[in-house]
Amino acid sequence: MKLNLKKEPWDSSSEKAKSLKIEDFGIPEEVQKISQMPRTAKNRGETVKILKQIAKKGNLVSKNGIIATLSGKSIDKIVSEQALHRSSDVMAHWLAAANIDILFYNVIEPWKFELDPRKNNDNLEERIYLYAPMEYNGQIIPVKFTVKQYKQKGIEKRIYSIETINVDIQKNTEGAGL
Repeated sequence: MKLNLKKEPWDSSSEKAKSLKIEDFGIPEEVQKISQMPRTAKNRGETVKILKQIAKKGNLVSKNGIIATLSGKSIDKIVSEQALHRSSDVMAHWLAAANIDILFYNVIEPWKFELDPRKNNDNLEERIYLYAPMEYNGQIIPVKFTVKQYKQKGIEKRIYSIETINVDIQKNTEGAGL
């Protein structure tokens, strides 16, 4: 049974990620395994090539049954300068982007968030924030996915952006405790 919880403020999704603990994603030993990324990318060109191959395979599906598309527009947004500046580290961002399908498979949705009133929300039902664990430089960090769900029937949920968050969830003792 899913509780109908009060939605979090729209601008708190990155800050909330800092409260995640490794146990929020599962058994620590299993999370250690799923946080390993098989692909690497060192720059925009390598990352775009990988993302286009992933997009050709079709929708991304999480183990919790969340389905989302990765469009050409999404790819452009993921590799944009703005996205790089939001992430905690450029190389972590390239790693996350190159493994977006694997990360998406392991996402959790620990919180619901209000819509950002400063943005155009006309055709938007909600912005969904999902989080996945990724090993980077000896730490397990959360990768935040922003997924847009549209009101119009026939338009799927679409991955809008990703962001790496600078916190080691395996050492976080003040986590959310979901």
